[in-house]
Amino acid sequence: MPSAHSTIPTSPSAASPSAGPTRSFALDHTLAFALCLGAAMLLLWPLLTGQMLFGGGRSDMFIAGYSFRLFGAESFLKDGAIPQWNPYLFGGLPYIAAMHGDIFYPTAWLRWIMPVDVAITLGMAIHFVLTGWFTYRFCRSLGLSWNASVIAGVAYELTGIVASQMSPGHDGKLFVSALTPLAFWTLLHAIRHGKTWCYGAFAFVVALIVLGHYHMAYFLLLALGLWAIYLAFFDAERSADLNPWKALGFSAIAVAVGGGITALQVMPFLEYIPYSPRAEGGPDTGWEFATSYALPPSEIFTLLLPQFNGVLDQYWGRNPIKFHTEYMGFLPLALAALALGDTARRRFVIAFGIGALFFLMLSFGGYTPFYRPFYELLPLVKKIRAMGMVFYLPAFMLCVLAGVGFDRLLARAVPMRTVLIVIGGAVAFALLGTVGGLQGLAESLAIPERLEGVAANAPYLQSGALRLLVFVALGGVVLWAAAAGRIAPRVATAALLVFLGLDLWSVDKQFYTFSPRASTLFADDAVTTYLKKVPAPYRVIDGGNSYAQSILMAYRIPSAMGYHGFQLRRYNELAGAKEGFRNLLTPNMFDLLSIRYLILPDTQPVPGFHVVVPPSPTAFSTTATLYESDVTPAYARVMPVSAKLTEEQALATIIDPRFSVNNVALLPDTSTATTPNATPPFPVPQVKATVTEWSAGAMRIALTGAEATTSQLVVSENWYPDWHAEVDGKPGIVRRADHTLISVDVPPGAKEVRLWFDSPTYARGKMISVISLLLAAAMMFVPMFVPVGTKKSAKAA
Repeated sequence: MPSAHSTIPTSPSAASPSAGPTRSFALDHTLAFALCLGAAMLLLWPLLTGQMLFGGGRSDMFIAGYSFRLFGAESFLKDGAIPQWNPYLFGGLPYIAAMHGDIFYPTAWLRWIMPVDVAITLGMAIHFVLTGWFTYRFCRSLGLSWNASVIAGVAYELTGIVASQMSPGHDGKLFVSALTPLAFWTLLHAIRHGKTWCYGAFAFVVALIVLGHYHMAYFLLLALGLWAIYLAFFDAERSADLNPWKALGFSAIAVAVGGGITALQVMPFLEYIPYSPRAEGGPDTGWEFATSYALPPSEIFTLLLPQFNGVLDQYWGRNPIKFHTEYMGFLPLALAALALGDTARRRFVIAFGIGALFFLMLSFGGYTPFYRPFYELLPLVKKIRAMGMVFYLPAFMLCVLAGVGFDRLLARAVPMRTVLIVIGGAVAFALLGTVGGLQGLAESLAIPERLEGVAANAPYLQSGALRLLVFVALGGVVLWAAAAGRIAPRVATAALLVFLGLDLWSVDKQFYTFSPRASTLFADDAVTTYLKKVPAPYRVIDGGNSYAQSILMAYRIPSAMGYHGFQLRRYNELAGAKEGFRNLLTPNMFDLLSIRYLILPDTQPVPGFHVVVPPSPTAFSTTATLYESDVTPAYARVMPVSAKLTEEQALATIIDPRFSVNNVALLPDTSTATTPNATPPFPVPQVKATVTEWSAGAMRIALTGAEATTSQLVVSENWYPDWHAEVDGKPGIVRRADHTLISVDVPPGAKEVRLWFDSPTYARGKMISVISLLLAAAMMFVPMFVPVGTKKSAKAA
C-alpha cells in the first residue's frame, strides 16, 4: 500500500529529529512487524515448545470453546456444511443462532486444515501480533513518525485489556481489539486521503468486526461513526474539496454492506433472541443484568497500578470475578498526557481525548448516571452486559495519543517542567503505595463484604507499587533525557520499547497459563471410553463436576447441563437454572430428558442406578464414577392423550412426582392439536417409538403399534421453530410439548417419523451474505481499475 509519509504534511511533532535517516517504507513496516512479533513472543514463547494457549480452569476456551469449535470443524469436514444444531448441551440448542464462537470468522477456516487446538492458538497469536502492527500502520497514516508509531503499536498490543484476553480464551474480544486500528485506518484512507476503494475494504472490516464479537462490535461501530463524523467535518487535514455528506453516505453504505456480509450469522441470532434468556422480560435482561461486570470507577487506579484492586485471586473489587486487567503502564499514560499540548494536531488530540473519556464513562456502566440514557435509547443495549469490555476503546485511543506525545517529546516541543510534573506525580503515587499509604484508600473504596480481601491484598499492593516505582524511574529517566535532547531518537525509542515491554510483560504474564496439546489435555479415561461406545441418543448428568462445564461435548457425550450462557430459555426454566438446575435431579426429569447415566466423584448408593465404571482418574485431575439407570429411559415416546396448560401450570406439573411423563403430553394452552384430552385414568400407550438414526439435528424414529386417534410423539430434545418433520414421507406438524421438548402429531397407523433441523432464516442470510460480499468486492476493486475522478495527490502509508 502506498505510504503517507512522503506526501502527507507532517506537524512539528513529527519533524525530522524523530524520523532519522530515510529508509524504505517496506523496511520500516517489516521492522515494525518484527518488533510487534517480538513483543508478542515475550508472552507467547511457550508456544515454541509445543504448548497450547488453553488457559486452564479459568479459560472459557478450555471449559467450552474448544468443544464448540471441535464440533463445528469435525461436522464441516464430515458433512461439508456448518452444523445448525448442537445436541450435546442443555437438551440441544441452535449452533448458529445461539452463537458458538467464531463460526464464520476466517479463523474457523484454519480448523478445517489443521488440528483444532493448533488452529485456535495460531488464530489468537496472529491477531495478537496484528493488534500492534495495525496500530503502527494507523499511526503512520496519521503522519506520526516511525518511532512514535512503533511505541503506540507495542503499547496497545501489550496493554492489559488486550493481552490478558488470550489466556481466558476470549478470542472474539482479541479479534475485535486487533481490528479496531484497522477499521480506523481504512476510514482514514477513505475520507482523508480520498481512497474510494477503502470504503469497500471498510465494509469487509465491518463484517469481520461483527463476526468477531457482537458486543465489542456494537461499541466499536459507534466509535467509528464518531470517527467518520470527525474526518468529514473537523479533520484539519481533510481535502478542501471533500464533500462531508458524501463521505458519510459512503461510510454508511459500507457499514450496511458489511452488515449484509454477516447476515448468515446475524439474522438467525436476532431471530433466536425471543427464545433465549435475553428475551423481553427474560432473566438475563433489565438494569441489574446490563450493569453487571462493568468497570467500577474505583478500579481506575488499575490503569497504573493493577495490584491496587488485586490481580486474579487477590481481586477484591465489586465484580464477582475478574480474569483480566485494564493495566496500561506508566509510559503510555505519561506519553498520552504529553500529547495534550500538541498544537499542530490539536483537533485530533481533542477528538481522541474526548473519545477516550466518552468510552471510559460507558465502560463504567451503571456506576455513573452517564450510562443510563444509552441504556434506555440505544437498541439492544438492554441485552448487553459486561460494559467493562468497552475499555479497549479508551486504551486504543490513549495508546495512539501516546504516539503523538512521543513525537512531541522527540521534537523537544514539551516543556521540561511538564515532563517533570508527569514523572513526579507518578513517583509520588508509587512511593505512597510502597510505604502502605494507599491501603487506607483501598479500604475506603471496598464494599463491606470484600474488606478481608483488601487486607489480604495489602502486601501485593505494596510490592506492586515498588515494581511501579522501578519502571517509573527507568522510564522517567528516558523521558527526561529525550526531552532534554541528551539521547538520540533511536536510542530513546529503543529504551522505551524495552522498558515498556518489560513493564507490561511483568503484569500480563500473570494471566497466561499454557496447556499441553488437546490430545493430552482431553485424553480419554475409563468413563469417556465407555460412554463413547454407547450408541446415541442418551444423556448424562455430571453431578460432581468431574468434567467441568462443557468438556463432555469434546467427547461427543450429550449432557443435560454444560456451559454456554445463551441456551434456550424454556430449558433453563424447566431445569430450574436459577436454583442451580435442581429440577434435573427429579425422577420425572430423568425420564423426560432420557438421562441414562450419572457421573459422581465416588461410589455411593443411588436408587435406580448401578455402577458400570468404578472410580477412575480423569485427565482433569478429578475422579469419575459412572452409574447407569436400571431401566433405560426412552428418547422418544408416543402419548395417546394430552393436556393443554399454561406455562406455569406445565412447569409445576412436570416436576410433580405424581405426574406420569410417559403417558400424557403437556401442550401449551394455545396449541391447536386435536389429541384427545387427558383424563384419569390415563390410557397406556399402544405405540412404541424407537430411534433408529440419530445425529446432530436429524433423527429417524420407527413406530410399532397403533392408536385409534391422533397421538403425540414426544422427543427428548429441545423444540425450536426450525425443526421439521415427515410422517411416513409426508409433511408433519412439529409442536412444543412438556414446556421445551419436540412433539410431532402422529396419525393412526403411522410407521416412521423423520425429524431434521433447518433454518430458513439461515438460508436467506446466506443469500444476503453472498450478494453483500460481491457488493463489497465491487466497492473495493472497481475504483482500483476504473477512473473515478481526479486522483488525490496525497498517498497513505
